[in-house]
Amino acid sequence: MKTRNGGTASRGVRLAAIVVLLALCFQFIAVPAAKAETPEYGGMTLKEAKQARVYQGTLDSVYTLSTWEFKEQEDVPYVSLKEYLNLLFVETYDPALDFAWDGDVLLVTRNDVSLRVDPVNQMVSVDDMCAFLGPHAAGALADGIVEKTEFIALRPSDKNESTQTLALGYEVKLVDYGVEMLRVEDDILIPFGVAQSVFAAPAMRAFFAYNGDDYYDIVNSVDSIYGTSSNADAPNPYANMWYSGSFASRAELSEAYAKYNYAGMCILLDLTYGHKEEKGITDFNSYLEENGMKDALLSTDPKDDVEVLKKLFGGMFDSGHDAEILSPSIIDSEGAIEKAEMIHEFLEKIGYDSLAELGKDLSPILYALLKMVPKDVLLEKINNTDTSSPDIGPNVMKMLTDMIRMQILKPLNFGSGSKVDIIGDTCVIYFEGFKEDLTRSESFYTKLPTKSDLDTSSFGLFYYAFEKIKANGNVKNVVIDLSNNGGGSAAALVSTLGFLSKDGEVRISYRDLLNQNYRVENYHVDTNLDGRFDDQDGYGGQYKFYVLTNGSSYSCANAFPYFAQQQKLAKVIGEKPGGGDCVVAYYIDAYGHVGAISGAKQLGTMEGGIFTSDESAVEVDIPFVGNEGDEIYFHPDRIAQFIAGRGA
Repeated sequence: MKTRNGGTASRGVRLAAIVVLLALCFQFIAVPAAKAETPEYGGMTLKEAKQARVYQGTLDSVYTLSTWEFKEQEDVPYVSLKEYLNLLFVETYDPALDFAWDGDVLLVTRNDVSLRVDPVNQMVSVDDMCAFLGPHAAGALADGIVEKTEFIALRPSDKNESTQTLALGYEVKLVDYGVEMLRVEDDILIPFGVAQSVFAAPAMRAFFAYNGDDYYDIVNSVDSIYGTSSNADAPNPYANMWYSGSFASRAELSEAYAKYNYAGMCILLDLTYGHKEEKGITDFNSYLEENGMKDALLSTDPKDDVEVLKKLFGGMFDSGHDAEILSPSIIDSEGAIEKAEMIHEFLEKIGYDSLAELGKDLSPILYALLKMVPKDVLLEKINNTDTSSPDIGPNVMKMLTDMIRMQILKPLNFGSGSKVDIIGDTCVIYFEGFKEDLTRSESFYTKLPTKSDLDTSSFGLFYYAFEKIKANGNVKNVVIDLSNNGGGSAAALVSTLGFLSKDGEVRISYRDLLNQNYRVENYHVDTNLDGRFDDQDGYGGQYKFYVLTNGSSYSCANAFPYFAQQQKLAKVIGEKPGGGDCVVAYYIDAYGHVGAISGAKQLGTMEGGIFTSDESAVEVDIPFVGNEGDEIYFHPDRIAQFIAGRGA
């Protein structure tokens, strides 16, 4: 589930699949410092105070953030909590934050809910973080799974009220992590990474890292930072600036900085990692220590944690939602720019601007090589290969194998675009990801979906498909083909489910592990785009719906058949989908590592006080027998024949 709310198998997993395929083919700004020591800094000795810049993917429009460094906490950036929280919520600044001291506790209030920040007892707590963040729109649950900016032909239901159980919120005791905040007059100074883990990560906004001089959004800009899994972009000023801070020439940082980095990492994972319960993790400090990882993660040389993080994300978390995205550290990073320039110089010599462009041209060659080897030989090779690995868990390995299998089965010129095929009385809608184009300049209410929208908007794809279906007049069966779909946007998930509904109503349920409550959200999708949001929406009862799945159907492609099956909207055919029950969140640490993790919103259903995740809950109604699917996947005519023969 990508970025804020959606879900998708990580780019690291998909890159790994491509690598294996290739192997198969070839087998066959500063201010004057204050006085040296002042009582208002809790006895710590001030080393530097400055106004650091905050870059959000661009270098021409910046904020500033007051930053302090102390001799006793060398290298660690402390920030003004009030300034930081105002910057954090600046884009959703209605209502504004209210700051007030209640004795020794700072109350940060929004929507009549307060974050309590207690510098005496070194604690932060909130009773309902979702309510603090606020509603997206009238009738929507606060901080719902679909954001207001994602409301494309959908809105909160007027017919069915969204509900939630009592929230318990969360509490963080900084003393448990060996870090502390300081009260300075009417404000609080707090280590930046700690503030980001305590406040930004729960709000799904942990995007920034510090390079010794300034703060950079490296999560939303990760594809432009050198060292990503794709290395796709050419050298650019943003990445050059990120890799040119004062930390870049350092071989290591202080012991205080290493402890600060480790604390921020543990806080972020304790609060936002969604599979703690299943893995028996009480707290990440204990978990990392028990698994022999703590010492490396506390090293002052960030190169020591490279293999540990790889093992943690790839092997121990063992989910398609968990992967390293940006592994190079900002420490001792002077060679990053030179490496990027060298790669780009080579690409220019062969006529390319990026590896992505080269990959596009190589893809047809890759598939041509793939098809030179008999399909049965490749499938047998995959099936008989030892897939055990210390760095890749069994669940991820199975998903990788399923993805590779689907690429072997995919016809040479099939492509990766969305397709709508009508064969007799059956329509097959194929697409490889749940997408919504939030940058489309015109609303669908002013410019109806066209063919150009099919690959950028799942709603547009379904609208177009049903216009074709209605015009045909003979269609009785509709197959939603998710057999090669890695997931994507939760908004697109809601929109597409609306077409299967009898009245445009869609119900999504999940538990919020951070806020500690269960939530049921109801939306209405205006499937006919008449602007009325009424019972004339949806096509349930007019057609028989089937959802075709495979082990590579992941995240939203696992949730779609789950909710369709739960609400008796469709039958599932093919093979069991691959899972992926948690909305994706982001990991970021003080060394500049970025990862995707299974977040704290876990899709599923609560019945009788017992919560069942959608991870492995889908049962196939009409399964393929043996290897029957090998001859059916990617063939709309054969899918139609299967439905005609067995689709009761």
